[in-house]
Amino acid sequence: MRRWIMAALAVALCSCSKVDPLLKADAQSVQPPIQLGDQQSVTSNGARLLRLKLTLSSPDDLRVKEGDSVSQGQMLSDRVNDRTRLEAQRKQLQLQIDRLKQAVTGPPPVRSIPELASLPAPTFFQEVAEVERVKLKADQSQRNKELQQRKLDLLQSFPKSELPEATIPHEQAVLDQRQRDVDQANSEVELARAKLGNAQNDRAYQEYLHSLEQSKRAIAIQQQELQRQEQLQHQQDQERDRSFKLAQLEAQRQQLNAQILSLSAIRSPYAGVIQRIKYEGQNDQSFVVELTLAVNAVQSGSGRSQESGARSQESGDRSGQIVSPSPAVSASSSPADGNGTH
Repeated sequence: MRRWIMAALAVALCSCSKVDPLLKADAQSVQPPIQLGDQQSVTSNGARLLRLKLTLSSPDDLRVKEGDSVSQGQMLSDRVNDRTRLEAQRKQLQLQIDRLKQAVTGPPPVRSIPELASLPAPTFFQEVAEVERVKLKADQSQRNKELQQRKLDLLQSFPKSELPEATIPHEQAVLDQRQRDVDQANSEVELARAKLGNAQNDRAYQEYLHSLEQSKRAIAIQQQELQRQEQLQHQQDQERDRSFKLAQLEAQRQQLNAQILSLSAIRSPYAGVIQRIKYEGQNDQSFVVELTLAVNAVQSGSGRSQESGARSQESGDRSGQIVSPSPAVSASSSPADGNGTH
């Protein structure tokens, strides 16, 4: 009896040392969440022993204990805390993305600068007319003086005995008055000319002020254009910065999505009994648990026929490798989202 048992164990060990080439091809190409070997170790009571290696972040992620009976598809582990934390981060990222997607406010519209009114045409009619009037008056005064001078000269040529004594003094007084009239008229001419000059100077000053206002307006238009260009450049810089930040946030969101997808729940591929739970080690903030599942022969046979359907149904999960004692098939969970079945 002992020899027969030893021979059966030798045959089992030889068969377990062979690895299915299709399994190798699947592992190298697609790396499905669950990989099953065609040959499994069998206990003396006909049950298969499967080992699952699970990556957990907390002991609370493990949902079974030794001695528990599990059904096919029952949850073995679920990294709820990590998934909740990553989903909160993703929500925060989405809020930032939504804010950045709002359109950048453009610069305000250009305020138009009103044009300056043109100066009226220069006219000095009144001043010129006044100058002409006083000139005529001055000329008349000069002629009156000259006539009085000739009259006085003529009277002085007469003998004194023939003229009344008061004639010469009277005519001299008239001549003096005529001279004063000439002086007054000349003064009025100079005053009228001065007024004309002042009017011309005032016009020149108005034209100077008008040219200054035109220069100020041209400078204001140029400054406004420069300010507009700066505002447009600032808007373009903001747009580039917004696009860059959006790209960064989108990349972070994709990373979070990938992590959340990989944090799917691990489910049992077969019905069986949890025989052993072994904590193998810790890697950073996660640790690996080896879970031994005993599957009886009848259930394992039916489970193998349903394996292809389980693979397609559970393709959303990203954690887990199932390992048999000899083919070393394993299952591990890693960071991401999903409630797929393993």
